[in-house]
Amino acid sequence: MNKIQIRALLWGLGIALYLRFGLEPTGWFFYEASHTLSLDWLYWGYSIFRGGAHALSLWELQTLSCVLVGAVVGFLILWRAGKRVAL
Repeated sequence: MNKIQIRALLWGLGIALYLRFGLEPTGWFFYEASHTLSLDWLYWGYSIFRGGAHALSLWELQTLSCVLVGAVVGFLILWRAGKRVAL
């Protein structure tokens, strides 16, 4: 595996893991930041990330969809790198 393939694999894996396990902690980060900084607009971030995590957790194909999104991201990085090399 060359450097571009490893980078694409790591990006895809990172995105898949973030979607599966990182949405809810990100929501809690926005929640704590909104109360600590007294910025009401940060609460919208909490609502979006917590709502997304909850909706994704209710779906039966949650893990498969996260893996597929990660794979698409990895393939897009490889495709973009291939176009750049061809030029």
